[in-house]
Parts: sequence; structure tokens; C-alpha cells
Amino acid sequence: MKRIFFTFAIFAILPFAAFSQKGKNAIQVSGQAAIPTGEFSDVVKTGFGGAVKGMYGIGKSPQSLTVEAGYNRFGVKNVPSGASANYSAIPVYGGYRANLSGVIVESQAGVSFNRVAASGSGSSASANQTAFGWALSAGYQYKDIELSVRYQSSEGSEDTEPIRFVGIRLGYNFGL
Repeated sequence: MKRIFFTFAIFAILPFAAFSQKGKNAIQVSGQAAIPTGEFSDVVKTGFGGAVKGMYGIGKSPQSLTVEAGYNRFGVKNVPSGASANYSAIPVYGGYRANLSGVIVESQAGVSFNRVAASGSGSSASANQTAFGWALSAGYQYKDIELSVRYQSSEGSEDTEPIRFVGIRLGYNFGL
């Protein structure tokens, strides 16, 4: 009975002890080329974006909880002359990030504020939507510079064109 209690106590306390260790905290500033995928690529051109990410280190191993806010913009294809149109997304995500000897793996989920806007002939129109979004990333970190590939998706219940793309991202980490 003592072994069972001792084993249970170890497994109950171990996760809290691991999270209580001081990890490395940082802020990342990044830019990315955003390559649309699926049906979204039929509608928009390759876009660009940027993000700021806070990383709160947990445990002794190089892992962290993340909070990120970004901006991505895509020009619309085949717009008549004299008119302009674009899609934009502002993702606000939380996530988990692991550094496996320089190889970075991260998953995130949260909310994306999506917008489509068009103007021409003296008038303009736009539509906004708040949608669930998620992203998966893999990359490599050397010192404070990080290069990664990211798949990001956001889709609302009324979307005709969900915003999905592959981002090629270059970031710089500022230690805190």
C-alpha cells in the first residue's frame, strides 16, 4: 500500500515540480512570406506578414508557452484595372513550443480577425469576421535567429474562402 501511495504521490507532484523550474523567457519579432494553399490560392497572390511572440520558459528543458499576435495580407488576383482588393488576417494565438537541440516544433490555436476589403470607382466595401485559427510550425534556431516553416489556417462558419497558407518565417529572439 505504501508503494502505491508513494508512486501516486511522485506522479502527482512531478508535473508541478517540472513547471516550477525557471525557464528562458524571450520575445520574438518575425517576418514571413505567406504562400496561399487550397482554394484560397485561386483567389489571392502570395502575401506577407509579421508577428510578435512572447515565450515563457517552463521547466529545465528548453520548452515554453507562447502568446503571439501577427498580421498577414494577401492581394486579390484578377481585379479589374482601377480597383483593388485584399484579404488580411490578424491572428492572436497561444501555444506550446519545444526546442529539440536547435530544432523548433510549435503548435498554436486561438482567434483570427479576418477581413476582406475592396475599392474602386469611388466606392469601397469590406467584410470582417472573427474565426477560430490554428498553426503548426517547425524550424531551426541558431543563437537568437530562427528560420521556420508554418502552416496556418483560420475558418469561420460563414467563410466562402478560409484563409490557409504556408509561411516561411525569419525571426529574431530577444532574451528577457
